[in-house]
Amino acid sequence: MSDALRDQLLKAGLADEKTVKKVDREARKGRNRRKKGERTEVETRTAAARAEAEAKRQARKERDRQLNRERNAQQAATASRAQVDDLLKQHALSMRDGDRAFHFTEDGKVRRVHVTREQQMGLSAGRLAIVRHRDRYHLLPIGAAEMVRQRAPEAFLYVPQSSASEADDPFYADFPIPDDLDW
Repeated sequence: MSDALRDQLLKAGLADEKTVKKVDREARKGRNRRKKGERTEVETRTAAARAEAEAKRQARKERDRQLNRERNAQQAATASRAQVDDLLKQHALSMRDGDRAFHFTEDGKVRRVHVTREQQMGLSAGRLAIVRHRDRYHLLPIGAAEMVRQRAPEAFLYVPQSSASEADDPFYADFPIPDDLDW
């Protein structure tokens, strides 16, 4: 206790010499304990409170990090869906005036879309692909279809395999298929 405060308490009669000496003795013991590395009861309580506050702060930081990761994942998914929509708007070929049925398989079921003759030839040659997005089929060039696959792997993508292999090409070079042949 400071000398000025001690003198004021003694003059006011709120403390006597015995209590003042006891308080001084306790303060000296506390200083000695701190020098030795021991902690008083008050210091122990405040250290525990500090440790608890630090643990709460760390838990809050981890929870905030987790929320930020989830928010970033949602934003990335939204951006990916928007990119797929933009790709479909920019590159999708119109199938409205298709007069030929093109059959393909999806999940073991045979599906059919109507395409034009040029689109059918592009599909058969592997230059075009069929993408199902939001329960609609879209006809895309193979490059755009691959970009859709990268951004939305859950979207169905049908890329036809050409039936003629490279080894067969030289053998059948003398036998061209007529353009007007329909299978």
